[in-house]
Amino acid sequence: MKVLPKIILQEDVYHKTFNDFIKRCMTSHTELTGAKKDFMQVKDLFVRGHQLEDFCDRTTQLSEQLKSNGKQTLSDLLINELGKLCLSFRLNDNAEKFLNMSIENFRAKKDGLHELARLTDLEYMYKFTRNRRGIFDILNRKKECCKRIINNYEENVENFQSLHIKPASKSNVQIQLAFAYSDIAKMIERKKPDNAIILYEKAKKIYEDLGRKKEIAYLEEKLRRMRTYR
Repeated sequence: MKVLPKIILQEDVYHKTFNDFIKRCMTSHTELTGAKKDFMQVKDLFVRGHQLEDFCDRTTQLSEQLKSNGKQTLSDLLINELGKLCLSFRLNDNAEKFLNMSIENFRAKKDGLHELARLTDLEYMYKFTRNRRGIFDILNRKKECCKRIINNYEENVENFQSLHIKPASKSNVQIQLAFAYSDIAKMIERKKPDNAIILYEKAKKIYEDLGRKKEIAYLEEKLRRMRTYR
């Protein structure tokens, strides 16, 4: 009896497993919870076989196919999961691509809370890779996203689509906005101290509204020193 090479058998397993995943995704009664569970199981197979990039390519094609068949929500879910997956494996180019795609998808749905989460993922990646320009850009994007959420928090909660996670509270978003103001200020305080002071003041005002005494005291001292020595 002829024995097939091991590599061919492995390719058949990947091909069959992913094709089965495609068929399940394409059925009209597919639930998001079940699709995400299937995604995780198929992903684990490809990861164990060191086929992560192939998995990303196949899933990207599936996402486009789903979108063409009117299954936009499931398509967006797959892209969202790909972004988080590539981030965790430090596939930075793919992570940046998929995270930005997710951000645009959530922005279109006015789901600012998920948009903010993916922006934070990008911020983490840029800090890890020491991409200063990327950090500055993402902080400004986070700032604008936080402001949109705060201005219409209830709508963003209504549009928040998650299988298990509860939406962040309004106060949590306000704190993230304060972080963004402070982080941007820190990056520009040497070259543009006056602009940095304005941003630190905005962060302090948020902490005052929330009654966070420790943060208020820190920023008051920070501002005192900046005004004294500029």
